Amino acid sequence: MWSNVAESFNSWIREERHLPITMLIDSVRIKLMRKIAKRRELVNKWNGLICPKIESKLHDGFNTSRPWIVSSSGNDVYEVHSHPSILVDISRRICPCGEWLLKGFPCAHAIGAIQKSGHDLSLFVDQYFYVQSYRESYSFPIYPVPSIWKPDCNVDGDGDSEVVLSPLSKKQPGRPNKKRIRSNGEKVRQITCSRYGKVGNHNKKLCKEAL
Repeated sequence: MWSNVAESFNSWIREERHLPITMLIDSVRIKLMRKIAKRRELVNKWNGLICPKIESKLHDGFNTSRPWIVSSSGNDVYEVHSHPSILVDISRRICPCGEWLLKGFPCAHAIGAIQKSGHDLSLFVDQYFYVQSYRESYSFPIYPVPSIWKPDCNVDGDGDSEVVLSPLSKKQPGRPNKKRIRSNGEKVRQITCSRYGKVGNHNKKLCKEAL
C-alpha cells in the first residue's frame, strides 16, 4: 500500500523532482495549496448529505437490489433472496459478502434490506463519506509564503550569495578503499572457492591462490 502511495506521489511531482530540495518543497507546497483551495470550492457546491461519488454507488446498488425479494426475520435481520440468498443484519452492519465492512457503505444486499426496513439509508454510511467530513478535511488552508521572506539564491551586488555550498574536504592520501569497513563482531559468510576447493571469503573470480 505504501509503495503505491509513494509511486502516486512521485508521479504527481514528476516535473518538480529534479529541483533542489528547497525549491522542491516550495513547489509541493504551492501544488497542495492550489489543490486544497480547489477542493474547498468544489465541496461548497454540494448540497447533499453524502459525497456525490458515494451517492452514485448507492444508486447503483439500489438498482441491483430492485429485482430481489427481501424477507424480514425480526430484530433488523433480513433474508435477501438474491443468487444465492443472503442473511443481512443491518443493526450490526453485517453482510456475508463483506463489501459493507470493507468499503464503509452498504452493499446491494444491505441496501435492499435497509429499503425493506424503512430506515434512512444515509444513517448506514460511514461518516467519512459525508459532505461535512469532506468539508472539514479541506477547511484548513496552506498559507502563501511570500518570496520576500525567502533567501535570495542569486549573487547580489556586493558579491554575496545565499547558496549553500558543499563543505570543503581534503583528499586523503593513497588509493581509496573499495571494501566496506566491517563492524566489530560482524560475521563473515564463508564461501567455497570452486577453483581450488577450499573454504574462504572469496570465489573463483577473485581467487589468487597458487595451484
